[in-house]
Order: sequence, then structure tokens, then C-alpha cells
Amino acid sequence: MVLFGKVVISCWILPTLAHKKLKRNGFEGPSPSFPLGNITEMKKIMKAAAAGGAAINGSSSNNLSHDIHSTIFPHFAQWQNSYGKKFVYWLGTEPFLYIADPQLVKKISEAVLGKSWGKPAVFRNDREPMFGDGLVMTEGDNWIRHRHILTPAFNPANLKAMTKFMVESTKKMLEEWRRQVKSGQSEIEVEREITATAGEIIAKASFGISKCGGGGEALNNLRALQLTLFKNSSYVGVPFSSLVLYPARTLAAKRLGAQIDRLFFSIISDRKISGSGSAYSDLLSRLIGSEYKGGAGLSPREVVDECKTFFFGGHETTALAISWTLLLLATSPDWQTILRDEIKEVIGDKDIDFSMLSSLKKVPFSFFLSFFFT
Repeated sequence: MVLFGKVVISCWILPTLAHKKLKRNGFEGPSPSFPLGNITEMKKIMKAAAAGGAAINGSSSNNLSHDIHSTIFPHFAQWQNSYGKKFVYWLGTEPFLYIADPQLVKKISEAVLGKSWGKPAVFRNDREPMFGDGLVMTEGDNWIRHRHILTPAFNPANLKAMTKFMVESTKKMLEEWRRQVKSGQSEIEVEREITATAGEIIAKASFGISKCGGGGEALNNLRALQLTLFKNSSYVGVPFSSLVLYPARTLAAKRLGAQIDRLFFSIISDRKISGSGSAYSDLLSRLIGSEYKGGAGLSPREVVDECKTFFFGGHETTALAISWTLLLLATSPDWQTILRDEIKEVIGDKDIDFSMLSSLKKVPFSFFLSFFFT
């Protein structure tokens, strides 16, 4: 009976009181229904939007809208029309503040130190198998300590040294595409190929490992873990959802996380044996070197968590940005011509190197446009 009372209090009474308090303080938003919050309404809106999108795409095979916000997050677009650029919505019993006002975001950013940004425990717990206590999950003084250790690994000299890995892996990918086209293959999975290549690059450049030396296994396991966590995310914020609604997937995520941990512990051990100081100057050597700085350094557990964070985040964001840019370029032949002309003028038939990048003005601008239209 006591347990039942605690469940009622945590799943209904406390979030209901919190919702009323937020409304009294001017935070409007869609009315939640606990313990699911607004999840049911979100699913309903997304289902209706998907059905409408399918009808539109069925009538036009070349339809591409730049209104990605209402396409990917139709519930946010609908609520923004109803409640303005600032509102509260609920994932289960957890409230979240939605802000689409740049000036308000700027004001909040100026008033709050970076180390003090709140990172919801509900997401930290859900993403723990993937990120552990890496930079994206830490807060306060720990965040400052991690950032201080990691920042020098991305100085211009180290970034310049990564260029050769990028060129080698990209040339290999393009050669494979040419082979497939010549063989008569009509379709190439561009996003999948770019993701694999980005993973190969960060494995070599940041961790000194090849696809066969652990990089491929780490990438495959991280992708599998991402998919498992994504399937679990439908009911993030709903109390006990990981144990009641999808216990098998929760256990699978923990097993994958443990496998990735063992792999990175092995990679770190091999690097220590080979000597991290003399032969390497990459991110991994920087992380390992920090262990020997007493209390200011990272523990072995923290090193593994940062490896997972940067291995996944480092290739995923890059791959998505490039894939989206290529999609936009595919719909804009005139921009393809402009970029090809600039590349021919600046680089010609030579292999690209770091010093040439600053001379490319229109190529970076095309990436800026791709983010602008996101």
C-alpha cells in the first residue's frame, strides 16, 4: 500500500502540482495527461503529419520542402502556432521548456555559466550506455575539467594532421562509388557510405585505430546501440518505462554498452603498452596523458566515456551534415557547377591539403546554407 501511494504521488500528484505552478508563472503549453504527459498527443500529431506527407510525396516524386521543423517535429510546429515561441511540454512526468526565440536564448546564455546548464537526469540515465559521464553528460566543475583537458586536442596543428586521413578515406569511398556506377549499379546508399567513412576517419585520426583494428567494431556497436536507444526513446520520461514497457531492449542496450566499454578499455591498454607520448599526438593520447596529472586528470572510466562520446558524436554529426548538404546540392545543379568551378580553380588535379581550405570560399558557404535550411 505504501509503494502504491508513492507511485501515485510521483506519477500524478507531483507532476500535476508542478504543471499548475508553471502555468501560474506564465508558462503555457499543451495540457499533459499523466503519467504519459504529452506523448500520446505527440504521436497522434506525428502520425497525421506522416500520412499527409505520404500523400504529398505520392503526387510529386521531386518534392522537397525546406520547412524541416514542421516535417520532423510537427507537434512542436503546431504547439508553437498555439502557444508562441516559448512553451512547456511534458515527456511523461518530466517538463521541458521549448524556446524558439533567439533573443531569449541569448539572454539565458549570458545569464547562465556554461557549466551550470541543467542536463535532465531522465536523458542522462537513458543515454548512459552510450555516453557515460562524457562531456555531453557532465556538469559543473567536472564539465570544466573535461573541457580543459579535451580542448587542446583540437588545436590547428592537430586538425591539420587529420587532413591526410580524411583525404585517404574519402578517395577510397569515391573510388568505390565510381566502380559501382561503372558496373551498372543504379543506386548508392550515400548516407550509409558517408557515415561509414566518417567513422573510419575519426577512428584513425582521433584514436589511431583502423577499421580492422577495432574501429569497425566500435562503429557497428555504437550504431546498434543508437538504434536500440532510439526505439526506447518513445516513452522517455514515463516512470518505470524501461523496466515495464521494453525490458528486453533496456538489457540489450546495457549489453552493447558493456561490449563497447571492453573494446575501448582494450584499445586504451594497447596504446599504453605501445607508448602514448612519443608516437601519437591524437585525442586518445591526450585523454590517456591526463590520467597522470593527479586529481586534475581523467580516470580510466572517464577516458572510456570520452572515447565513446567523441567516437559517436564526432562521426555522426559530420555524416548527417554532409548527407543533408549533398541532398540539397542534388536539387540545385547550378550550385553544383559553382562549387565544381571553385574546386577546379583552387585545387585543380592536386590532392587537397589543409592549406587549401582557407581559399575555398563558396564550399563552406554551401554548408552554412544547408544548416540555414534545416
